[in-house]
Amino acid sequence: MTELAGWAPNPHALIVHLPIGLLVTAVVADLVAMVRRDPATVVTVSTGLYLVGTATLVAAFLTGRSAAPEVYTPGLAQAIVARHWDWALRCVWYFGLLTAGRVGLWLAAGAPRRISTVALAVAGLAGLVLLTNTAELGARLVYQHGVGVAAPVARTPQD
Repeated sequence: MTELAGWAPNPHALIVHLPIGLLVTAVVADLVAMVRRDPATVVTVSTGLYLVGTATLVAAFLTGRSAAPEVYTPGLAQAIVARHWDWALRCVWYFGLLTAGRVGLWLAAGAPRRISTVALAVAGLAGLVLLTNTAELGARLVYQHGVGVAAPVARTPQD
């Protein structure tokens, strides 16, 4: 992978927060749609958020996989890296299938019914469990083990 800049050695750190924000916002929009009398507009916005969120989730997964061999990973963090990859792959599959299903439902049925609005919100909440576990493992890699974080530069006294 090519280095973007000295301060951004790989794009994973730049991309990884996009799907989190987009997919959480999509689920919140689904929850709002549940309480609206006419949820069609909110469900349409939510479906768009799912599309972009899932696309950035795939990009985060791919950039994370390609960044892993290039960053220093302490031995104790290896097991967490493997679990993080597994949870990330589950997220990609889950949100990929959920998004495809949403788009198919939207194209086939048009305006959502109350039952489908509730089902989509529940499915989104289940996806957030996967996303939260994945994010928590990634945060542990960075904040507990320093994976992908540059070591501080030692200063020597000037003569």
